[in-house]
Amino acid sequence: MQRSKTALVLAGGGVAGAAYEIGALCAIDQLLDRSSVNEFDSYVGTSAGGLIAACLANNLSPRTLLAVLESSLFGIEQLEPQHLFALNLPDMLRRVGKLPAAFAAAARRVLSGGSQVSLIDLAETLAVGLPTGLYDSHALERYLRAALALPGRSNRFGELPRELAIVATDLDSGERAVFGQPPLEDVPISLAVCASAAIPLFYRPVRIGGHDYIDGGIRGTASLDVAIEGGAKLILCINPMVPYDNSRHQPGRGLGDEGVQQIGSQVFRTFVHAGLHYHIKQVRRRHPEVDIILIEPTRDDQVMFADSTMRYTTRMAIARHSFRTVAAHLSAHYGYYRELLARHGVSISDTRISQDLQNLAVAGNDPRAVKAALVADGARPSAPIGLAHTLAELERLLVRLEGAGA
Repeated sequence: MQRSKTALVLAGGGVAGAAYEIGALCAIDQLLDRSSVNEFDSYVGTSAGGLIAACLANNLSPRTLLAVLESSLFGIEQLEPQHLFALNLPDMLRRVGKLPAAFAAAARRVLSGGSQVSLIDLAETLAVGLPTGLYDSHALERYLRAALALPGRSNRFGELPRELAIVATDLDSGERAVFGQPPLEDVPISLAVCASAAIPLFYRPVRIGGHDYIDGGIRGTASLDVAIEGGAKLILCINPMVPYDNSRHQPGRGLGDEGVQQIGSQVFRTFVHAGLHYHIKQVRRRHPEVDIILIEPTRDDQVMFADSTMRYTTRMAIARHSFRTVAAHLSAHYGYYRELLARHGVSISDTRISQDLQNLAVAGNDPRAVKAALVADGARPSAPIGLAHTLAELERLLVRLEGAGA
């Protein structure tokens, strides 16, 4: 059967979302037979998903990305906090200079308005002294630019062997901006990724060509329509952010009892999740010929809700958790996915993923044993972790080269 045009669409979700997507992609890669997640015809990424999509389109495997979360590999520096959380000091200093005038204005409002002046009024008056974002993404841009400058990779959309679209939001117009497509096809990929991931208030807007750009998730966490407009008939979408179902909580343990952080997290996740599912519903109605596979955490996944989406220290635990849960889901629904994917000329096998699940069961909760199981490529993990990963990557590349020469 002729293979349909395929697309991988990756949603946002901060550091936790990126880690979830890496773990999920490792599991999906194990399911694919005679192909890999680096062989989709097109990639569409938003926010953190844009970072992962850019790496996949540059032929960086999910296992390499998993390794880079905690060590340097193949010339790529380990992704560390300084790459993600560079303080927006210049803007902070510039804005602090406006505080004396802001305090004076607040005092005048209190004296003139008396009891009619609310705390919100005062906060709005003083907000002029706040920076446009706590952090600046320039360090992440430099990190990604260096990674894509290595041999065999490119920081230019037009030089990639596969289609890549990075979605951001134009701050001044509120419109969606799709980097990789006209008129934004000449923007460096590293800069486009930072624009797409510029979470409002967390990161300062990214200025490109006289326009300020912010997180693409503001316009929708996953742009499936971009993939469909490119001709995709089979779309795999990964969304890390779902609201947590806490309806069976113990007395005094409702989310409202947990404080503003948990309330804010639930609101954000509900907003993102509802928007995505509405988008998928509309796409399926308009394009019944397109098959969409959605991979996301279950509503009772406490691990994905337990911490802030930007917490760096939980990245490996989330990636491992994602691999476990997604691998188990794919294995449990193997028959369904085999039939669906076969309609598009994509073959899968559960041999490797079944062995992975056995290896993980043996590994238990030992982080090193779990890591060894993840890089063993469906075999029993007997080699040292670093060597096992390197051998698996070399084997993957050799298989691809043999297929290209056939």
